[in-house]
Amino acid sequence: MKSIVKVNDLLAFVEQVYQNMGTSKENSQISAEVMVEANLCGVDSHGVRMLPGFVTLMRNGKIKPQGRIQAIKETPVIAHLDANLAPGHLVSVQAMKMAVQKAKTSGIGFVLVRNSTHWGRAAYYSVLAAREGCAGICFVNTESNMPYWGTRAPRIGNNPLSIGVPRASGEPIVLDMAMSQAAFFKIVLYNREGKKVPLGWGVDEQGRPTDDPAAILKSRRLVPTGQHKGSGLALMIDILTGILSGGMFCGELLGEAKGMPHATAYAQAFMAIDISSFLPLEVFQRRVDELVAYVKGGPLAEGFSEINIPGERSWRERALREKVGIPLDEITLGELRTLADQMGIPCFPVSEK
Repeated sequence: MKSIVKVNDLLAFVEQVYQNMGTSKENSQISAEVMVEANLCGVDSHGVRMLPGFVTLMRNGKIKPQGRIQAIKETPVIAHLDANLAPGHLVSVQAMKMAVQKAKTSGIGFVLVRNSTHWGRAAYYSVLAAREGCAGICFVNTESNMPYWGTRAPRIGNNPLSIGVPRASGEPIVLDMAMSQAAFFKIVLYNREGKKVPLGWGVDEQGRPTDDPAAILKSRRLVPTGQHKGSGLALMIDILTGILSGGMFCGELLGEAKGMPHATAYAQAFMAIDISSFLPLEVFQRRVDELVAYVKGGPLAEGFSEINIPGERSWRERALREKVGIPLDEITLGELRTLADQMGIPCFPVSEK
């Protein structure tokens, strides 16, 4: 049984929590928007479930509610920022907007950030660029949470990547993927709901494949997507974020995460490519639709009833949840109610699904 919450009620609650922690009203609205958008799109692992952990980090000084983002270097094309542990949603929105602005004047914009905090769902930022007529690309390093291919211990992060582009006949196409078979917090959600995970998502402490999410969470050993390919991509993302930014790499982030819900001081990269600098936007969008039609026109493989392009299921789920509300599992609901009690603020009303 899950409880249903109206979108606006959940937005108002998250905004109030951030304001109570010292974040400005405007910045609280940004964090609430990014977080609730993840739930709207069906990515509950990266939505309001994370709010209690963020509050814990703020209370322990690991996230600075009033943190000031500092420009280390800036040119018409690039920017190098130190986030100083400001809320990751806010940092990421500002960084991608900066990349888009640079792309509109120079054709491309690249913004590199160090000392940021968890950004939630990566797709939000690449879509932000796509809605401005750009191709948006963003990626981040994480604490070590999967074995590098050939090792038995966690030695690399699963380092999410998102790419978004506009199209003519619908919402942007948006790829959002970690370099592991499944996102770490998705396994957390399976564990909360008492569900088994598919074999191949992770291994236990002895390195054996398991469908027990608790065993994977204990071992912190996600399986790289594409075996050595996922490991290699994760390594390169860590180099282009953690090392290039002058920040921390995965092993250092792992030490930073001890005793906390997750690490802080992540490094993030944001790129925007102005499509009209290369091709008229309407031509690009039409050609994208032609490619999608070609891909979807292929004969279905055995066991498939449809062909989905990246982001399609999330947009479909978003349309549904906008109408009926957002479902919350009982553990998440209980934690949010506890948070409301601690802060002395009203919780949102719920209905049963």
